[in-house]
Amino acid sequence: MSRATALILAAGLLLRTVLAVILPPGYDESYYLFYGQHPALSYFDHPPAVALWSAAGQSLPWLSLWNPVLALRLPCLISNTIALALLASATERWSGARAAWIAAAVGSLSPLLLVCSGLLLLPDSPLILSLSLLMWWLSRHPLNGVRSTRQSLLFGVILGALCLTKYQALLMVLTLLLLRLHDAWQSGAWRWRDTALVLVGWMAVSWPLWVWNAQHGWASFLFHAGRTAATGYQWQGPPLFLLSQLALLFPSIGVLLLVTLFRGRGDVLHALVWPQLVLFLVLAGRMQVLSSWLVPAWWLLLPSAAALLARPERWRRLWFRAVVLTTAVLTPLLSVVAAAHVRWGIASALLPVAADTSGQLLDPAVLRQAIQRNPVIWKALVEAQLVASNRYELPGFMALALRGHSDARFTTYAADSRAFDAWRDQLDPKAQRGVLFAVLGDYAALSSLEAGGQGTPWRLLGPIQKLGTVSVIRAGRVVAQLEFAAFDPSTLRRP
Repeated sequence: MSRATALILAAGLLLRTVLAVILPPGYDESYYLFYGQHPALSYFDHPPAVALWSAAGQSLPWLSLWNPVLALRLPCLISNTIALALLASATERWSGARAAWIAAAVGSLSPLLLVCSGLLLLPDSPLILSLSLLMWWLSRHPLNGVRSTRQSLLFGVILGALCLTKYQALLMVLTLLLLRLHDAWQSGAWRWRDTALVLVGWMAVSWPLWVWNAQHGWASFLFHAGRTAATGYQWQGPPLFLLSQLALLFPSIGVLLLVTLFRGRGDVLHALVWPQLVLFLVLAGRMQVLSSWLVPAWWLLLPSAAALLARPERWRRLWFRAVVLTTAVLTPLLSVVAAAHVRWGIASALLPVAADTSGQLLDPAVLRQAIQRNPVIWKALVEAQLVASNRYELPGFMALALRGHSDARFTTYAADSRAFDAWRDQLDPKAQRGVLFAVLGDYAALSSLEAGGQGTPWRLLGPIQKLGTVSVIRAGRVVAQLEFAAFDPSTLRRP
């Protein structure tokens, strides 16, 4: 590893650590908090890698008590640094030392890439680590090269680890298989033994994914397939999604990656990108496609983009050096400013209250202080055996705020409860002290649980006792109001 690459990795880790300390937890992170406590049940949404990352972060009690959000993110901070090192090593093998540090720099500067793969607790963090390991392997062992028995098994192990990160990895494995079969068809060298050994290595690692789904009626695949069941097609969806990707990547980096994609030479990495790009652009007209879903595709283009930037003749152009310098300065600066606004609302005077929803990402310390100002609610929460909400994203915020002050279990009662339904059997059926909470004006009020009725998946056989509301204030503004009620969990039933 060159000195330039090492300095870039260190600077990137420092930037991500600063952002990790500033940013309050995101909705997904608050949900994945419970995956670390119930790793086997994470399969409902994702393979288990994100649960292992969450469990690893929570295994540090001293950090979890001092800064539980940073503890959750620590595995992502570390794994992304390793992923960037593997990326740089692969790029150096393909295109030289200059391209290596450029690839590490672009991967460290793009807001979308650094946030999804190396900052927030998301499945993309272990996915990018496994994908970087795959790129490192391919730089030393070409896909259609001759492999020993050990190398074939190790290649399968890498592919199996990739499949334990996110379900879209299955598309990449299928693409590699088709590339292998295409080459075999053209060359006439099928090498069935090598292919079989790769499959053995793949199954030896990925088997938990198939066993869990087989035991639970293929719940994961049915859940994700059901998300595409919308009617009609919105043709403006794909171009708008692509434009949002360019903005989140940072425009200059986004344009670079698109140019790299269309100027590609048809190598393995480009072949892995196209199926993902086409699939998610098509789906963008039918459903909400999350910004992180194309992160692996952009990551795969970094070696080729770095090779394009590494050409000496480009650096002789003044406009090119100006764009590079502007990107290098603005991306970390804007990232820190955006994080500071989410945490402290520094730009609140410039943004309408209705348009700025960042305040709903509740900082645990701020939420705890707000609740403690209402002794009745605080006492009920501290003594509760069960704390529940009407949205699956919310219990994690409360669990982080109450860490060290409560032994309660947490769950969700809603039409979309995600994996919370899967671990209800771990809740105490005899628990009688419960607290319900919800964000006022968001989804149904807590009273709807008491009433039950059509569209409500749960109903109480007994009444709920309203405890009051709590206002969370940021930069002098009320950014969220939470309502609380006491209830008896033993009276809750499905209608």
